[in-house]
Amino acid sequence: MPDLDWRPYDSRGTTSRVREIVTRGKVEFELCCEGGQDVIRRTDRTGKREVVSEVGRSLTHRETLELWSQVVTGER
Repeated sequence: MPDLDWRPYDSRGTTSRVREIVTRGKVEFELCCEGGQDVIRRTDRTGKREVVSEVGRSLTHRETLELWSQVVTGER
């Protein structure tokens, strides 16, 4: 599994369907489906402004679910 490469969130003009949410303090992780692609979105509210980033858009469905499982359990 590759290292997490959080990038600025790009909605790409599609509707995001949130499938699961995990919150850790002021950081929220969402497993989303957008335009047929899986993506993990992270919203960080620890600073003065909200920062939204994403990972997993280039991964297969299976790889994204494996990564999500690691995020949920705190391994990543």
